[in-house]
Amino acid sequence: MTKGRAPLTIDAALARIAGEIPGGWSAMAALLCNPNGKPRSESMVRAWGDPLRREKIPLDDAIKLDLAYRAAGGDGAPLFETYGYLLDEAGMFRFTNEVALGRLAVDAIREGGEAHAALVLASQPGVDPRQKRAAIQEVEEAIQALHSALTLLEMMTQATGPPG
Repeated sequence: MTKGRAPLTIDAALARIAGEIPGGWSAMAALLCNPNGKPRSESMVRAWGDPLRREKIPLDDAIKLDLAYRAAGGDGAPLFETYGYLLDEAGMFRFTNEVALGRLAVDAIREGGEAHAALVLASQPGVDPRQKRAAIQEVEEAIQALHSALTLLEMMTQATGPPG
């Protein structure tokens, strides 16, 4: 029975390699050696793709398989590409708050600069009352931008606990 493979997984990458290399899974196993110098078994190579198994593909073996894939005429490096995708995906979730804080910092800096400029203009002798109202609005926007950054920063600090 053919096993369905989720895209962008180690399992799918291994299957892509097996489909390109003449001899498929058994040829892949023959290319690789375990730490004792014995060839890997086909069942071990297949197990690397099963997320429920504890066996994971060693980096050296992943490199050898990607190179064998290219040597057989394949385009790209399936295991490397999958690792990159998985790393990006994990980083996206792990560092979401930091990215958001950076964006909020940009907003706070921009709004602060606009508020400062409006305050300077509002401080000039004989200024039009509209410029003073504009300065009030700019200061309020700067305060809101800083408040948003502060809220996220406090949340991040509470989530990680005190330093030390």
